[in-house]
Amino acid sequence: MVALFEELHQQVSNTGSKSNEWYTPSVYIEAAREVMSSIDLDPASCELANKTVRAKKFYTKENNGLAQPWYGCVWLNPPYGFIHPEMKRSTKSWQKVFVEHALSEYQKGHIDQAILLLLGSTVFRTYFQPLWQYPVCLNPIQTKFAREDGSTSQFGFGSIFVYLGPHEDKFIDVFLQFGTIAKRVSQPKKGTEVQPDLWLGYTDNSK
Repeated sequence: MVALFEELHQQVSNTGSKSNEWYTPSVYIEAAREVMSSIDLDPASCELANKTVRAKKFYTKENNGLAQPWYGCVWLNPPYGFIHPEMKRSTKSWQKVFVEHALSEYQKGHIDQAILLLLGSTVFRTYFQPLWQYPVCLNPIQTKFAREDGSTSQFGFGSIFVYLGPHEDKFIDVFLQFGTIAKRVSQPKKGTEVQPDLWLGYTDNSK
């Protein structure tokens, strides 16, 4: 539900805060709950964030959601920071790792449904391309995330919701209120297929 790991992405640092706690507004959480009927797991969260998400189970930075089992109906607002922010020109992001892992877990049948909340700029990333085969809601509104101190912050651009699951029509009906729904009509270019095991090399770094 909440971005938790390491230093923030450059867009995040532009807000003037180094906190990586960005809590999703309840309106999106409730929409996700309506589509999936329940939220069984939030693999990137904390106790405070889960007061809004109300997932039956959640993983934190401390117990590393990437190293834990994923199952049922999943809500995921993945971490926005770089894996190695201390390395100059580092482009390996937590968002990439969590997206690839979520897609892998869904394709393996470990999770039944998932809704991902991603930064608007993510659509231009190579790792996002396999997600175009699923319904994508392009939300042009600058999401106001709640912060630990009770304030709100935003990124200066829109966000994206991606649905993995069998109830695509329901996702479209519910999320159409937030923006245009799109899905791939062309074939993906060679080399953009997801590589499910890439995340394994990063697990220790997230502890």
